[in-house]
Amino acid sequence: KMQWFVSHYWGMPVRHFSDAIRKHAQCCEGDWRDSAYWICTFSNSQWDVKAELGHGKWQESSFYLALRSPDCQGTTMIIDELVLPLQRIWCLFEVYQTISLSHSECFQGLLLCTSAGVLQKGNAGTDVAVAVAKTVADLDTRSAEATEESDRLMIHALIQSMPGGFDAMNTFVRETICKALEASHLHYE
Repeated sequence: KMQWFVSHYWGMPVRHFSDAIRKHAQCCEGDWRDSAYWICTFSNSQWDVKAELGHGKWQESSFYLALRSPDCQGTTMIIDELVLPLQRIWCLFEVYQTISLSHSECFQGLLLCTSAGVLQKGNAGTDVAVAVAKTVADLDTRSAEATEESDRLMIHALIQSMPGGFDAMNTFVRETICKALEASHLHYE
């Protein structure tokens, strides 16, 4: 059973990605080797990507179905100093779903993970924390890109339809990152 949904940018170095997953797993209760992750690169059929994306119906996408699984405890977003996942439209779709699931008491929300550790746990390193803060200060999720323009339009419409639209999305992202940075700061005091 999967426990964690992984949101990531495909262009990220594999070493950074695997180190971030390992650091997150080590923060979890129990034996870290028992943690189970849903990672689209490995979970989706790369031979039938259109089906995995729900043939244009986001409710049928594997991303939606994995996040809505009753076993999913939260979203781990693998980031670096540039916070590239927040510049990709499918990652914003995952953040959108995370926002709606954050009201559930079993769901732990959006955890920001780096190769040094989990930002909210205060063990991601000050250099990464400062770089993330600088990047997010000017971030506007409206400019997120997609490989397929139809995906971008579909997810834009979905985000626009939520209360507050992109402004609410930007606020959620900034507040999540601010809380994570506060946790990092407290860890170093």
